[in-house]
Amino acid sequence: MFSWRALRFDWHLLVAVLLLTAIGLLMIYSATKTQLTMAGQEPTRKLVLQATWVALSLIIALLVATFDFSRLQSLTWPIYISTLFLLGLVLVTGGLVRETQRWISLGPITIQPAELAKVGVILAMASFFAAHQGERAEFDQPARALGYALVPAALILAQPDLGTPILLLFVWGIVSYVYGARLQHLAAFIFAFVMVFTAAWGFGLIKPHQKQRLTTYIDRSADSSKEGYHLRQSLIAIGSGHVTGQGLFRGPQTQLSFVPDQETDFIFTAVGEELGFVGSVTVILLFGVVLWRGLTICAQARTPFGQLVAAGIVAMIFLHVMANIGMTLGMTPVKGLPLPFVSYGGSSLLTNYVALGLLQSIWADRQTIRFD
Repeated sequence: MFSWRALRFDWHLLVAVLLLTAIGLLMIYSATKTQLTMAGQEPTRKLVLQATWVALSLIIALLVATFDFSRLQSLTWPIYISTLFLLGLVLVTGGLVRETQRWISLGPITIQPAELAKVGVILAMASFFAAHQGERAEFDQPARALGYALVPAALILAQPDLGTPILLLFVWGIVSYVYGARLQHLAAFIFAFVMVFTAAWGFGLIKPHQKQRLTTYIDRSADSSKEGYHLRQSLIAIGSGHVTGQGLFRGPQTQLSFVPDQETDFIFTAVGEELGFVGSVTVILLFGVVLWRGLTICAQARTPFGQLVAAGIVAMIFLHVMANIGMTLGMTPVKGLPLPFVSYGGSSLLTNYVALGLLQSIWADRQTIRFD
């Protein structure tokens, strides 16, 4: 089942991810050390926790990378059902944090099933489309594949979380397009989504804080002490970084905790303030390498299943990066989508490293000589 011949890594991809992770560890420490010290806690507490997740994620990514990818398709259904079970379990047993129910406690650690569900949905949709590869792409095939995204999306909406369902629908659209779905069919789905969202807004199904985030994005004159505060402080932090930054561990906005959730959703503001334009561009270029290698793996995958899995992973990472960096710059609405490999959070980090392992496994599968 495991093949050590699979250790034919795409080193460009691996090095880019490891550099992003290293930058993330530095920024997490910088954004939390002062706050933890003032609270009477060890200033390295969150750094150590994240480093522990990095070690665990690396081990799991290695196991995934060395797994015989040709056998993975047969496991997609159990993986998908497991993610649905966890999403249902979190609604029953999950604790409330900021009026949201997204985490399950497992002893000293907590996991966020919505993060793990992203990979489960990608595998399920890729398996479905791969099973119909060679058939003429019709309207009903993307529609049926959409069900694999809608069921977990509904469970995640109940937490409530609007950003992840949007991501799942985006990934579905990209995977459908790579499969061969017609653009006019996808356009019809997009129109339907917009109509449903408009109706949900009108009937009050969208939570007040979610509406505030969208209205703040449209109306920049919103009260900066309330919903517009995140964006205002984010722009101040990034703008004060100038070319080379204020210096590591020296950014006033970062060290004095002016930016809420800075080690998680707004980690890019710490990069912008303390490492400046140079550091910010470096992070963006590293993500460019990740996406480039992901697209290369997608294009050169040996099987349709591998190609579709790679396409889904690239779509997932791309939307995370675009939405996260975009919201810190005021270019996209504020959403709870972490910056891959950089933001603090074990579930997100583990999910992205599993995705890395899958890309490496697809790459190795392409180079493996088989006698079928």
